[in-house]
Formats: sequence, C-alpha cells, structure tokens
Amino acid sequence: MSFSLSQLLPGIETGLNKIGFLFGAGTSKEAGYPLMPDLTKAVVDNLSTVNKALVEQILSDKGLSYDPVEGTPNIEDLSDLVTEYLVATHDSKYQVLEDEIRDLIVENILSVSEPDLEYHIRFLEALKKRAQGTPTTVTLITTNYDVLFELAAGYVGLRVETGFDGPLRRLFDPSVFELKRGSVDKSRFSERPELHLNILKLHGSISWLSDGDKVFESGLDLSNASSKRAMILPRRRKVIETLADPFDQLFTRASRTLGLNCKYLVSCGFSFGDKHINDLLLFPKLQAGQIRLVALCGQEPQCLSDLMKFPAFHAGFPDKCLIDGNTTSSGTDLWKFSSLVELMTP
Repeated sequence: MSFSLSQLLPGIETGLNKIGFLFGAGTSKEAGYPLMPDLTKAVVDNLSTVNKALVEQILSDKGLSYDPVEGTPNIEDLSDLVTEYLVATHDSKYQVLEDEIRDLIVENILSVSEPDLEYHIRFLEALKKRAQGTPTTVTLITTNYDVLFELAAGYVGLRVETGFDGPLRRLFDPSVFELKRGSVDKSRFSERPELHLNILKLHGSISWLSDGDKVFESGLDLSNASSKRAMILPRRRKVIETLADPFDQLFTRASRTLGLNCKYLVSCGFSFGDKHINDLLLFPKLQAGQIRLVALCGQEPQCLSDLMKFPAFHAGFPDKCLIDGNTTSSGTDLWKFSSLVELMTP
C-alpha cells in the first residue's frame, strides 16, 4: 500500500493550506543532474595532478583510499577532510584544493546546459491549479544548487521568491519573502488571487554571487567561471557555514516557517545526510509535534531509527512504507520526483 494524496498532504483536495516540501538532489536527477556518486567521480577525476595527489595523501593519512568505481569516500566526506586539514595546518595548499573542488562542482552543474524541465514545470502547474485561484503561499526548502524551479516558474508564469530584490543583479534581502502582490483601491489593499512560491535554498545556488560582504543573485553570470559562488560545499559538517550570512537568515526563516506556515512537510530526493538540518531544523519540530513529515526516499536514511521515534514521521521506500506507526509489506515509487508529480497532477 502506497500513500494516497490525502495521506501525503492532508487537505490538499481543498487547497494548499500549511503544506511545504523539502527537496534534495534526487529531485534533480531526472532533469539530468548527477547524484552524489557521479558528482564525486566527476570532481575527483578532474582535479589537477597536484590536488589529486593531495587528496590521496589525506586519505592515506586516515587509513582510507579512494574507490573510483563507487565514488567513495564521497565528495561530502572528502570536503570535510580537506577542511579539517586546512583548519589544523593553515596551509594554503588545502585552501587551493577546497577552491578547486568548489569550482569543479559549479562546472559540473553548469555542464547540464539543457536540463529537462518537464517534471518541474508539471509540479508547479499542479500547485498552481490546486491553489484554486486563491492567494496562497507554498514553501519549498531545498539543498540543491541548481535553478530548475526558477526556470520552470518562468514557463508556468508563477511568482517565485528566493530572498533577493532588485532588477537584473538582485541583492539579498529576505524581507521579500513577506511581500504581498495586489492592488490598492483608495485605502483598501486586495491581494492578487495567485500562488506565491518561497524557495529557501539552504546551501546557496549557482546563481548566487559573492561580492565582498554582499550576496547577489544574477542569472546573467551563470556561465562566468570567474564569479565566486555563494554556495556551501557538500559536507557532512556544515554547521559553521550555515551560521554565516546569508545562510543563517535562510536557516532561521526555515525554522520559523516549519510549524507555522508549513505543518505538512513532504521530502523527496532528500537523504537526511545533512546532520545540521536533522538536528537543528527537523528533529526539534518533530519532537514538539509542530510538523508532520512524510519522507519519500530511494533507500533508508542512516538516521531512520531516530526519525521513527517521532509519531509525526511517516516514510515511503521502494520495499515498504511507514504509515501511522504501521509498516506495510509493499513499497512505493513516490521517491521518484516524476511519480510524485504524477500523483499531484489534478
């Protein structure tokens, strides 16, 4: 038994009140982007000879070795080790290595020049129809760097806020998440009857650029290799970076949104491998009973036993589902973004 739409998102048949989504790399796979193993292999394979040797040295010091077939240790673990050596030694060669890893990740993402937007467009179209012509705000929290939802929104004609304000080169200003669009008749404001999507990109984006102490968003500079991207590298230990601007403000907003404007949360393509998101964002809300979370995963997350302690947690895997404290003998394919879109399409 898989999830019905009403089990997934209670009340969705009458609107989008209090629902939200948490999306990870799995939601970008069908659009043409790599998952962690392939991203790791693409980065390591293209490191300079000097930096490739430095990675091998770091792993050897830890009694590890790189498996080029499996792509392990993955890029998160490798980035953690590089940062560990940089902090311990203050040797600039580790900073050079870290910078090259970041550049290669950006290069890999930008290499997907024509992503398949079919399911992202259909997902936004489904949300738009289910808003039923009423002023509605839906929050989408994501750890992805790509701009698939922003591109899809242009096809659908959907208003999207990512935390930036301005014309072509937009400055970070999270107050835009609170803005309402409408018209004024004398002294009366009437909000437009439309769907408004807030996208909280917790780890930054390839379209976010650092310029001194400012962060801008500009699609005009996507192909500019010299631009410094405001992105948190894939790491298991990301807590320190999430305390820096603008990520701290986005993380705080996500925390305030969950349990208030978003009580029914569905995750898809998210592996729960980000410990800071689990410990500081999801677990406290589940513990307090402020959110109901349905996790749709291609494989069981390592922290599944911790998640199962919360009555408000439910999950769907290829071989089983956890619904209302019961484990079914049949699984679901809703962990595939395309299948989730099919279910949500009116």
